[in-house]
Amino acid sequence: MEFWGVEVKAGEPLSVVPDQGNVVHLSQACLGESKKAADSVVIYGKTAEKKLVLGHLIPGQIPQLSFDLVFDDEFELSHNWKSGSVHFAGYQSVMGDEYPSTIFLYFSVIDGSFY
Repeated sequence: MEFWGVEVKAGEPLSVVPDQGNVVHLSQACLGESKKAADSVVIYGKTAEKKLVLGHLIPGQIPQLSFDLVFDDEFELSHNWKSGSVHFAGYQSVMGDEYPSTIFLYFSVIDGSFY
């Protein structure tokens, strides 16, 4: 298991490909610094041509969001904030690792279902 993190800049969706045999556990998103205030920042995840809203961030009120999503194939992160970056963090681990005390929401890029 190793730390994983990316910065998604304004207007620049970021494609992420897990290392072969690994999965990416997306754990947190937070707003970067900005000189301008924004009402709400929508963050998106896209897999297999399906774009989903992962959450809404609000500067000064809800600057970060925690979740536990697992991606086993290429996915894209983006947001609608024109004034700054959104930072995503989590970790990458070998597919099939056992986590006896943790329950993960697993998103299938094959059929778009959660299980």
